Amino acid sequence: MKTEIRFVHAVQNITLEEQVNEKLEGLERKYDWIISASVTFKEEKHPNEENYVCDISVNVPGTQLFASSNEINFNKAINTCVQQLSVGLEKHKSKMVAH
Repeated sequence: MKTEIRFVHAVQNITLEEQVNEKLEGLERKYDWIISASVTFKEEKHPNEENYVCDISVNVPGTQLFASSNEINFNKAINTCVQQLSVGLEKHKSKMVAH
């Protein structure tokens, strides 16, 4: 799986890149038909504490799945996005027809 990681208004962090790659590899082991993923980390300026945004888009045969999360840090945002994607991938898997 090809993974593209971008940082918008946030400092590039190798640890975050490794963490998101590890989580996405876990999804790929379970759902081997994932084609590629695009990850965007954003740090927004809001009055509340949830200013860390993680957006993950996953390309699968027939469609594209998207998850987004605002959390108090990027680690929690990654975990929330991966959980959302896991649910979406499971739903997509149930709709797929074996040929």
